[in-house]
Amino acid sequence: WRELAKMVPGRTNKDCRRRWWNSIAGGTAKGPWTESEDERLISAVRECGTRWSQVAKAVGSRNSDQCSSHWSQALNPDINYSDWTESEDDRLWQEVQGFGTNWITIASLHAPKRTTLALKNRY
Repeated sequence: WRELAKMVPGRTNKDCRRRWWNSIAGGTAKGPWTESEDERLISAVRECGTRWSQVAKAVGSRNSDQCSSHWSQALNPDINYSDWTESEDDRLWQEVQGFGTNWITIASLHAPKRTTLALKNRY
């Protein structure tokens, strides 16, 4: 990967390896998740927790980054998808004043739990 990265301007060996395994190499599904993949992901998270490489092996058709992202953005039952309230809007405004647009920090503190994307879009 180091030798390959020398030929790709602006990319590290890690960038090249990830691009290969996550995008180009066969065997990993891309695009929308199927219902059966969702079910396998939910089951794998119950069994393995957030050890994403083990979860990805159990899912079988997705890599660890895909599993982590899909869980945290779509399937995690702790995430609140209901309409925003005025008090929650006020809290978000205060959090942005205190932490800037550091969405990961804000998401870790925000209640009820929202995804980083939901917080950013609402702001």
